Amino acid sequence: METAIYEEISLKLAPLLHALSHPARVQIIIHLSRYKACQAGSISEKIPLAKSTISEHLSKLLEAQLINSLADGNHIYYSLNLKHFGLIKDSFIEFQKTIEQLHDKAKDCCPLIMNELEK
Repeated sequence: METAIYEEISLKLAPLLHALSHPARVQIIIHLSRYKACQAGSISEKIPLAKSTISEHLSKLLEAQLINSLADGNHIYYSLNLKHFGLIKDSFIEFQKTIEQLHDKAKDCCPLIMNELEK
């Protein structure tokens, strides 16, 4: 049963953490938090990366559903998906509680090593 809980948390949290694992993607999120919606070109002007690189990072953020996109003619507008940011927060809280619960029941894996680590 503990394994099922761990796997559920992993499945929720891992894709979100992966999407936020690159500094450029974090910077894009910070940039988008300043605006209700923003064109990709505007993002490229503020973050010193090639437009193609920004596009790749936007794709990863879209895939993780951390941002939304809306096409309007020749322009694509991006905005934060605040619902998924709430999911990150809730998943981290759940992850922390699970770790604490499991740690409370922790056993010695290698007693000799544990004795040395506790010194």
